[in-house]
Amino acid sequence: MPETEALRTADATASTCVVIKIGSSSLVEGAGVDAAKADVVAGMVRRLRDEGLTTVVVASGAIALGRETLGDGPGEAGTRRQVMAALGQGPHFQAVGAAFARQDLTCAQFLLTPRDIWEPEHGASVRAALLHTLAAGVVPVVNENDAIMVRNNDVLAALLAARLGARTLMLLTDVDGLYDRNPRLHPDARRIDVVDTITAGLEAAAGGADSAHGTGGMAAKLGAARIATRSGVPTVIARFDGADAAVEACRGRPRGTLVRATRTADPLQALWCAFAQPPGGRLVCTPDGEAALAARGPLDRQGVAAADGDFPAGTVIDLVTAHGDLLARGRARGSAKEITRLPAGAPVLHPDEYVSLLEVEPCP
Repeated sequence: MPETEALRTADATASTCVVIKIGSSSLVEGAGVDAAKADVVAGMVRRLRDEGLTTVVVASGAIALGRETLGDGPGEAGTRRQVMAALGQGPHFQAVGAAFARQDLTCAQFLLTPRDIWEPEHGASVRAALLHTLAAGVVPVVNENDAIMVRNNDVLAALLAARLGARTLMLLTDVDGLYDRNPRLHPDARRIDVVDTITAGLEAAAGGADSAHGTGGMAAKLGAARIATRSGVPTVIARFDGADAAVEACRGRPRGTLVRATRTADPLQALWCAFAQPPGGRLVCTPDGEAALAARGPLDRQGVAAADGDFPAGTVIDLVTAHGDLLARGRARGSAKEITRLPAGAPVLHPDEYVSLLEVEPCP
């Protein structure tokens, strides 16, 4: 096939692609994958195929399954979770694959890390492989390669949707959308049907992780939605309650919360740096720092007045004015103490490590 024709075929496949992330709480029951729930996922994919759409499924639960095998014992918690993931990946895919086979669907397993997606060369290879898989009529079942490092499948799904240029990202969970307050704590909380711009206030209302099985929660889903929507992919956050949820969302009638797409020039690496985790600290900027961020240039030590919070290196941080106004968000190269001890002119953040949080216009 000539290269131009192959590119057209890939773009056409991407335009029909829906990325669906299913959380651990929606798949795992006790010591294993719930066969009935897995059947619902497979039925959802079958119904979407009948609608003329292709599906990439990002399915969590390997750590939960591996925990049942490994049990309690000595060792650092993060490393033990990596081992749990390695133990659980095989049984997890086997159970999901069996459910797909009952729907006469073939699936293929992809274990990825964020770097595999946002790095240009690796990302192009991942995109080509996934689109070829979809074009062959096979359903990719993707999971974060947590045996390498435990992160978050919501964020992975968002990066993947962005890299593919997918039609829609669906984050299916155990609540029916985003609320103005935590509905488990506030019975009078109201669901938000449509979000044009994710704000710090919405993030505060989202709170943290709720599930005993998962590593996410609504705050992680909002971070994922920021990545996808700023890449032009609308995102739906809805309850996993059967095949109808996905089908209705693809028909333009989401049951949960629709986060409308926007377009920015931020590269995927910067989006991952800014939104892979909720912020864990702040840097207060000087006027020079504000000017550097407004110009989307590098931030150096001269642009930082103070560090707020005792955060370690690698933490997602907010960049604010002296009055606390939010300018940008990024990933700290050093700890709070290391940054404040840097000499004048030393680099603090590269443009690929932060994104501006100025208002952006919704996609037409």
